[in-house]
Amino acid sequence: MGVAVIGPEGAYESVNAAYCALYGYSEADMLGRSFSMVFPPAQRAHMLALHQAFLQGDGELNGEWEVCRQGGARISILAQSVRFPDAQGQPRRLVCVIDITHRKRGEQAAALSQRFTRSVLDGLSAHVCVLDARGVIVTVNQAWRDFAHANGGHLDRVCEGADYLAAAGGVDCHPGAAPTGGQGFGAQLREVLAGRLRHFQFEYPCHSPVVQRWFQARVARIAGTDPVQAVVSHENITEIKLAQEAVAQREALLMDMAASIPGALFRVRLQPGGERQFVYISPGVEALFEVSAAHICAGTTGLQAYILAEDRPAHEASIRAASASQTVWEHEYRICTARTCQTKWVHAKATPRADGQGGVLWTGLLTDVTERKRQQARLAVSEETFRTLFETVPLGVVYQDMDGRIRAANPAAQRILGLTLAQLQGRTSIDPGWQAVHQDGSPFPGEQHPAMVALATGRPVSNVVMGVHRPQQDLVWINVNAVPLFKAGVLAEVYASFEDITPHIVLEHELRQQATTDFLTGVANRRSFMARLEQEVQRVRRHAGLHGCVVSLDLDHFKCINDEHGHAMGDEVLKHVTRLMCEEVRRLDVV
Repeated sequence: MGVAVIGPEGAYESVNAAYCALYGYSEADMLGRSFSMVFPPAQRAHMLALHQAFLQGDGELNGEWEVCRQGGARISILAQSVRFPDAQGQPRRLVCVIDITHRKRGEQAAALSQRFTRSVLDGLSAHVCVLDARGVIVTVNQAWRDFAHANGGHLDRVCEGADYLAAAGGVDCHPGAAPTGGQGFGAQLREVLAGRLRHFQFEYPCHSPVVQRWFQARVARIAGTDPVQAVVSHENITEIKLAQEAVAQREALLMDMAASIPGALFRVRLQPGGERQFVYISPGVEALFEVSAAHICAGTTGLQAYILAEDRPAHEASIRAASASQTVWEHEYRICTARTCQTKWVHAKATPRADGQGGVLWTGLLTDVTERKRQQARLAVSEETFRTLFETVPLGVVYQDMDGRIRAANPAAQRILGLTLAQLQGRTSIDPGWQAVHQDGSPFPGEQHPAMVALATGRPVSNVVMGVHRPQQDLVWINVNAVPLFKAGVLAEVYASFEDITPHIVLEHELRQQATTDFLTGVANRRSFMARLEQEVQRVRRHAGLHGCVVSLDLDHFKCINDEHGHAMGDEVLKHVTRLMCEEVRRLDVV
């Protein structure tokens, strides 16, 4: 049993080994972190609120939850929580958890099995009921209810809870009832319920004044039940009993069903000498091959003539291999239809069975898979297009796994970042080697990289500008977008794209420099100086005792220099004086 102590803010304060093993973390991984780490991201805020409400005395916090192990695997747990005060009287929560994943899966499987059984029973045309050891009806299917309702029966007398054994003697009373083994229906039913007879069947008439009907009752003990339970089915066999016409109708029904199957059912006899002959093929062959079933069964070449010549060797080789191993034959090949000469793809699958005369009967199905093949071809083209775009697009593209490691990068990404694919693979966005910076020159933490944010939040991140250092090169500026990718609803990786905007950023910096500095001397111009002066004045006003200082210098006889030596020399004097001033002030001062 896993046990943990959780503090008021939701952080783990103590966890035992079983608790850590349940979630796949070490003790160090869990202590100090929020207990909501084991829940899906969408539930974490809610679970933390429930925890805090519980510590305040609001109700209980017990039940079954679906949580995540390290790596993302989902499991089911049963949790029991208890409030207790610590040494300072502060509330803490002691939680005990048990892994009930297998039980939940078993319950789900049992529920699915029960629904499946009920759907099968209700899908049967026979009237079916299940009896307990006393002969009391446990359950009935929909056909049973419909029959009872249509024939004026009281449902409480013939459905769940009714004593079927008491009413079973009425079957024996019908004239023409056909008991097996010399015993009536009721007597044999008692033998089954007593566990002395496994099964029996019983035919009886159930005529109404206007309709003549026959039924066949089948009773069988349900294996493994203790006490014994039995299943009883009543099937209307009137058509079989009345005339041979019913047989023809059944055969027609089978033929219609075979014709309705998308494809062609077939049976081929493989003679000991290697000759093949179609014993049966359904009418669906006409839509597939444009040839009649009768023509195929009457000939000796079968469908071989319609297979494209280039596909025949592989077709024959697959048949020989399946025949030699006596395993299921499955093969796909192309045909040319008989009338319109269409090219189609056919999927063939057949199972072998010895015919008792030294030959083998192959029974199987031919289906048209032309559209699937076309979709596969389109998919292949799409994948090739994607691969081409990935390789040739001017944007850098990288794929990163759940740990942020780069697993793929296109040539543009390698060119922009100045690294080879081998150097990029396995590297993360939080690697300090990137030396990433914001536009103002401050460090750009790896955790704030768009890819890492997308992995943490499951949401896309767009248009983030950052600078990274390329090996042995200058700083490169990139605009990054990151999109999380999900598989079956679970975050699996992140797709990051970026473009090189270095010229744009450099130009932007140059324009900003030109707007704030004097062109001749490179120091602050009037606009920049006045803006900084305003900031300093406001700062002095906010902080008592803080002072600022403005020093104003004038160059004596400067006009003489311009007049005697020209304005170019005057400019040189200005630049020289400016350099001297910059050397004498602090870095945070403004000249």
